[in-house]
Amino acid sequence: MCIEKTPWEQVIEFHGHTCAEIALGYRVAQIANRELGVSEIFEPLIKVTAYTHSCALDAFQIINRATYGRNYLFVVEQNIHSYVFQTNDRAEKLQITVNSEIIEKITEDVVSLSSRERQAKTIEAIKIILGTEEAQFCEIKHKA
Repeated sequence: MCIEKTPWEQVIEFHGHTCAEIALGYRVAQIANRELGVSEIFEPLIKVTAYTHSCALDAFQIINRATYGRNYLFVVEQNIHSYVFQTNDRAEKLQITVNSEIIEKITEDVVSLSSRERQAKTIEAIKIILGTEEAQFCEIKHKA
């Protein structure tokens, strides 16, 4: 018997583990789909430009179906968590920038922590990412 996985489970399976940046990508990808009105699997493809290399990119590949292989996922390294989304059937672009306070909260140095402490920090970071009110989590701009 096949059990259909949730989008969150699909992202985690694709990425290989749970981490704060995969949660960040998951939330940004969901916001982008909502803002662009994309809901069905047969909707137009979404081009994504990311301004940092991070685990978040894996969430965009699953949720937004934007992959390197199809030339729908691009990275312009500027070391900021800002992402531009555009469907292939509209000129409108959507920019989502994660607030720097959120990034600071989730990027604490965990190298010197025990595995149990690292796990607790990861869970805490995911709760912050998924639980912060959207207005405090990111800035959303629609561009012509």
